[in-house]
Amino acid sequence: MIIKFHGVRGSYPVPGKDTVKYGGNTTCVSFTTIHDGKLSRIIIDSGTGIVQLGKDIITNFFAKKESLDVNILFSHLHPDHLGGFNFLPVNFFKGATINLYGMKALGSGIEQAMEAQFSPPTFPIEYFTLKSNRVHHVVSDGDVLLFPGFVVTVMQAYAPSHPQQGATYYRIGECSSNKSVACIWDNESKVGGDKAVINFSKGCDVMIHDTQYTKEEYESSKMVVQGFGHSTYDMAIENAIQAGARKLICTHFNPSHDDVKLDEIQQKYSDIHGLHAREHPNLPVVLAQEGVLNSKQ
Repeated sequence: MIIKFHGVRGSYPVPGKDTVKYGGNTTCVSFTTIHDGKLSRIIIDSGTGIVQLGKDIITNFFAKKESLDVNILFSHLHPDHLGGFNFLPVNFFKGATINLYGMKALGSGIEQAMEAQFSPPTFPIEYFTLKSNRVHHVVSDGDVLLFPGFVVTVMQAYAPSHPQQGATYYRIGECSSNKSVACIWDNESKVGGDKAVINFSKGCDVMIHDTQYTKEEYESSKMVVQGFGHSTYDMAIENAIQAGARKLICTHFNPSHDDVKLDEIQQKYSDIHGLHAREHPNLPVVLAQEGVLNSKQ
């Protein structure tokens, strides 16, 4: 299984010269494996990072490497996780089928959220006019989803995991290797670790976890962010340790953290002489980078 990050930011995109290394697009992650000799892909979230991913899928399609049957799982319905779908190139190919999986919250599901995004006068194209065939699926806590080469389990969390509607977490399992990745973002962890997340992620090979804030930002009284539904690096590490994860990949970065700041954070947790490395030598901590194959399992 190959994990690739196409967008790593929370809240809003931050393009520019100061975010080149880690990336400035909002959340989109893909998981690929080879099943029966063909490329099989699962995508989580359609932040702005999905636009380039869509171009890659089209290129693969014409090279006869990948089909236009696309599976997208949504963690929740906020703009930084949906907004890129309007510009997904696959939508403009007749014969393409896009399966969209997500929770139903506050009376709305994925279909209603997309219809709202594709509404004139704020967008020139209406949802029903897209050429792709879109199939909408509601997922609930405890569901097990089967895809070619993958089995996916679902956990539904509620506030304070994320304000108002909560978020959906996914555990991606590769059938051929029995390796798994726990995808935990837009969550605000708890003192002593989030036991529900820890139980859901037990024994995973990789945990991908929300790290929007540093400890200092989270505990600051100047700009209060507690209750915003996001975790710190230390919270993510605590959950990964208790879950027995073999690797932690940090993502959903604060849009105000440029490459210099993220380099400092990466150095802090990867320095072999640092506190984390001394106390937890068996848990590598890696900051996700857009466009990089961050992990091959």
